[in-house]
This record gives sequence, C-alpha cells and structure tokens, in this order.
Amino acid sequence: MKIFLIGYRCTGKTTLGKILAHRLNFDFIDTDLLIEQSLGLTIRKIIEKQGWEKFRQIEKKTLLNTKKSNNTIIATGGGIIIDQDNQLFIKKNGLCVWLDADIKTIMTRLNTDNKTKTIRPALTNKDLFEETNEIVKKRNPLYKKIAHIKIDTSFNTPEEIVNIIDRRLKDVRL
Repeated sequence: MKIFLIGYRCTGKTTLGKILAHRLNFDFIDTDLLIEQSLGLTIRKIIEKQGWEKFRQIEKKTLLNTKKSNNTIIATGGGIIIDQDNQLFIKKNGLCVWLDADIKTIMTRLNTDNKTKTIRPALTNKDLFEETNEIVKKRNPLYKKIAHIKIDTSFNTPEEIVNIIDRRLKDVRL
C-alpha cells in the first residue's frame, strides 16, 4: 500500500508524513527531497538553472519511480497535481490524502519557515500573500479531484493530525 500526501506548501506533508510512516511502520519518501538529493541542488536552484518545465519533468519521473514502492508514505511537492498524468498515477496507485490548511495558517507557517526564503522558489511575481491566495484557489479543485481523504491541518498538533489520519485510513483502505 502507498499513501500519497498532497497539498499546498506548509500544510504538513513532510512533517506528518514522517510521523505517519513511523506510526504505520512504513517507509517515507519526500519527492522534493529525493529530487534535491539526486541532483545535488535545492528545488529553487534547479528551477533557476533549468526552469519550471524541466523541474516538472523531473518531478513526474520521480513520482513514477515510486510505482513499485509498497508500505510507503509519499510526501509530494505542492504542484505535483498540476500534471494530469501525475493526478491519474496518484489516484490509481495508492490512497491519496489531501492535507489542507486555511490561508492564515499557511501564511504563518510560510513566514516562520526558513525554507521559504532559502529553498522554496517563487511561483509567481506577486508578493507571498497574493501568490499564496492565487495558487491555493487554482490548486484546491485539483487536490479535491484526486483525494480520497481531506484533512485540515490548521489547528491540531502533528500528533493529533496523525491520529485523525490513522482513524480515517481505517475507513477507506483500498
């Protein structure tokens, strides 16, 4: 079984993925980290050097390489759902959990996370608040389309959220 974690930046995919993997005794894969390790560059540097289109190709290849993984939690990049092939792959190859948070929570996390300034590339030419609002509105219908489960990560601790996910997983195992 594979569990894909999708959602916008700072909704908890990596943090919760690690805790959930430990809880279920699953392996954990972070697709962005895998890309960074394989190329020896941060996502921001990859995009600066090769552009968004090339990054999305690398991201897709990385996702498809998880096909044979079993008993694995896979934290994906926030934009992985932009590609329709990725949507189909995630929907058909595991259980998809959409981690969602309200804009205020996302902004607080983005503004207090060091990775925002050093690793995360800008998605638009707008300021961070406008960009976040715009991209979340565009992506939410895509997240909704492929998710088997939606979890709000705005208010509870990571451990509480993992408890909620674990309970919900028991109801929808494929």
